[in-house]
Amino acid sequence: MTRTVDAVRREITVDVGPATAFEIFTADMTSWWPADHHIGAAPIEQIVVEPAPGGRWYTRHTDGSETSTGFVTVWEPPTRLVVTWQIGADWTFDPDLVTSVDVRFHPVGEGRTRVVLEHRGLEAYGAQAEAMRTTFEDPGAWSATLAAYASGVPR
Repeated sequence: MTRTVDAVRREITVDVGPATAFEIFTADMTSWWPADHHIGAAPIEQIVVEPAPGGRWYTRHTDGSETSTGFVTVWEPPTRLVVTWQIGADWTFDPDLVTSVDVRFHPVGEGRTRVVLEHRGLEAYGAQAEAMRTTFEDPGAWSATLAAYASGVPR
């Protein structure tokens, strides 16, 4: 029997409405994604989230190579994005590993958005599930990624 591993949940509030928050998160990921958070051999040139279910989530690197992260499973602008995270414990793309990153954009008052990110399905890592959960819980992981996103949102 597969044991369920608790999801990693992080949230941050930004000073723009949901439509702008969603747009920056998806179409402008290159501008805010932490430069050292990638699996390619060369630096990031562009991070692409293709805007539809089935769309690819990938990174194009300065040497012309591409590395996959996953695929879009839910595309509901401006309220929700779900993408697969298919990066193994060895930090390479694994087409057989599927976890999900669910990002929701909730309006908070006038012109603000609470962005809630939940990384689920970590039991897919098998024996390494708890170790990967600890990795994603680390302040340098999803917390730092959301902080970088918030710093890239205009004030």
